[in-house]
Amino acid sequence: MQFDTAHRTHPRHPQTLSPTEAVVATNRGLFDYAVRGLSVGGATLVGREALVATAYVEVILRLPLYPEVRISAEVLDCTEAEDGFEVGVAFKHVDDRTEDHIQSALLSELERSQSGGRVADIL
Repeated sequence: MQFDTAHRTHPRHPQTLSPTEAVVATNRGLFDYAVRGLSVGGATLVGREALVATAYVEVILRLPLYPEVRISAEVLDCTEAEDGFEVGVAFKHVDDRTEDHIQSALLSELERSQSGGRVADIL
């Protein structure tokens, strides 16, 4: 799956709307980030810790209404922003189950946004 580095999301998939958090595990420790954009191919993270481009990390996504998802990722870029560092990551070795889990969470978010926050169907 191709990750769009210009927009940092995969153009064919929806992005999360609710506040979503991620923990990134590196060889220096665990760091908390807010997820600003999410697709099945990658994410844009914002946090206080700068990450090195081309580094491989483990990302633990804390999706609203879903269990945590652990996934390997490559850091594509890291830029300084007003609220910390903005980090673009591309997910690696995504199995069908993990991809389906992220996609289901994103589709659930779209349903919630279109229904005024009410979830029509509990998955």
